[in-house]
Amino acid sequence: MMKDKTKAFITGGTGQVGTELIRRADAWRIDIVAPKRADMDIVNEAQVNSQLDCIRPDIVINSAAFTAVDAAENNKDVAFQVNCDAAKIMADSCKRLSIPLIHLSTDYVFDGTKAASYDETDLTCPIGIYGKSKESGENAIREILIEHIILRTSWVYAAHGTNFVKTMLRVGKEQETLNVVDDQFGAPTFSGDIAEAILSITKQVLRQKDADFWGTYHYTAIGHATWKDFAEEIFEKKANWVSKNPSIIGIPSSEYPTPAKRPLNSLLNCSKIDSVFSPPRRDWQLGLAEVLNQITEE
Repeated sequence: MMKDKTKAFITGGTGQVGTELIRRADAWRIDIVAPKRADMDIVNEAQVNSQLDCIRPDIVINSAAFTAVDAAENNKDVAFQVNCDAAKIMADSCKRLSIPLIHLSTDYVFDGTKAASYDETDLTCPIGIYGKSKESGENAIREILIEHIILRTSWVYAAHGTNFVKTMLRVGKEQETLNVVDDQFGAPTFSGDIAEAILSITKQVLRQKDADFWGTYHYTAIGHATWKDFAEEIFEKKANWVSKNPSIIGIPSSEYPTPAKRPLNSLLNCSKIDSVFSPPRRDWQLGLAEVLNQITEE
């Protein structure tokens, strides 16, 4: 029988998702243990094992990642250490202690050429170092640990950290016209919604650990947008953030070259997770409104 209060061990506690996990866990009757980098290096197997041996959590949530997509192109070794090697170490330690693992992944494992939204069973084909390192991390977990949930998401943002929303608000104060890509599609997803989904899934898997639901799932907000659509919605909802909203001009990806190539289609089919776990999931505009309110209050 599951204990009334759950103990979850998380990595990446200062990240966009990790911060929201810590903020929301108490409402789910989940105690979070989130060691700081100074206390545990996620690519140090001895340190990871020592922490898990001491804490003996009910579940591990691996939200730590090297997410600087462009920087990854010139830092391949670091990207693979954090996104693959650390995932392998975590899976090995979880297997040794019989602890289930929830691992956060990304739409970047796909190349973005599919006309429809991506299913969990579609072949992966990452087009950059970040995506390749995350794909390798996924594969390592699958090979080691049966009791895992790999949760792919996309276009993550929050009131904290570095993300598209905060960038738009900053440059919108500085420039009258913004050129924003309008040929890439995705579902902007608030990290707080991802955290709610993870916490909901945590409770469910610990209630029925022998059930046949382990594997890979897609989770994003409902709906879709281009980056231009996203930018326009930010300024429409935040009209008082700047004295005058900038003019948003849509441009193709070819006119905004970056070190790493981005998938044109980042849409993920979430019907599997809806049917198996039914986690909280809402329209992307609602998550954006919540984030903008948080930024105002801060």
